[in-house]
Amino acid sequence: MATAALCLPICDAIAKWLSLSLSPAQIALFRFGIQTLILIPFMVRTKRVFKSFQVAYIFMGASLALALLTLFWGLLYLPLANNIALFFIEPLILILLSSFFLKEKITKEQYIGVVGGLFGALIVLRPNFMDYGFAAILPMLAAFFYASYLAITRAKVKKDVVGLQFWVGFFATTLIGASMLLGSFANVKILEFREVNLTLFFWIIILVLLSFALHILIALAMQRSKASSLASLQYLELISATILGWLIFKDIPDFLTIVGALIIVIFGIYTIKTNRAI
Repeated sequence: MATAALCLPICDAIAKWLSLSLSPAQIALFRFGIQTLILIPFMVRTKRVFKSFQVAYIFMGASLALALLTLFWGLLYLPLANNIALFFIEPLILILLSSFFLKEKITKEQYIGVVGGLFGALIVLRPNFMDYGFAAILPMLAAFFYASYLAITRAKVKKDVVGLQFWVGFFATTLIGASMLLGSFANVKILEFREVNLTLFFWIIILVLLSFALHILIALAMQRSKASSLASLQYLELISATILGWLIFKDIPDFLTIVGALIIVIFGIYTIKTNRAI
């Protein structure tokens, strides 16, 4: 989970760059569609196409599709690190979903760890609606949809993580493709299909392969630990997002950014240690 969290902002940085030329829906469609095509031969050869199917995958595909669509949409307007900061209400939502729907026992230490990490994220980027308007809502919607995806993964996923990736990608592709088809009649810009050149396609492939690998790591993590226990580790994304924002988009971290990042790390370590002791 820690490896996935540190590397996920790379996918976001690629998506932000692609959003200069492609629509958010188009990026998400390629992300899921190519992954599904890559997995078809493996699923057919191993005769696991229908054996691995679960009804829960339909809801997971819809949740993940909506999460990426709203996250990529937010990247059109927000700096990379700001977008992720607003997305960081997700671990708190995940803990609440784990408590109410998965009936996981949530300790005081876990609440402290997640709320502390969220506080650190807000210190780093100080997002507010006056600066970003409606765009600030988009990554928060993405947070809700992604937390729902992770909660269902924890509750329903079996040991076949490859089958999960295939079916989730299939249903996400179907949903986004249908939305783009309907959007073409209504001339909705975020759902339109634009021309793709060779350079763009190369980076799309990189985005797909990296995202696929990282989501397998997340699924494996969810099989081995409580969703609520893993929530705070996702704050590690903020560290790599801040570094990428500095290197690629010239967003130089200020003093408060460094202070906030330290708070995130401290509360993350606190949660891990207290979980181990319980």
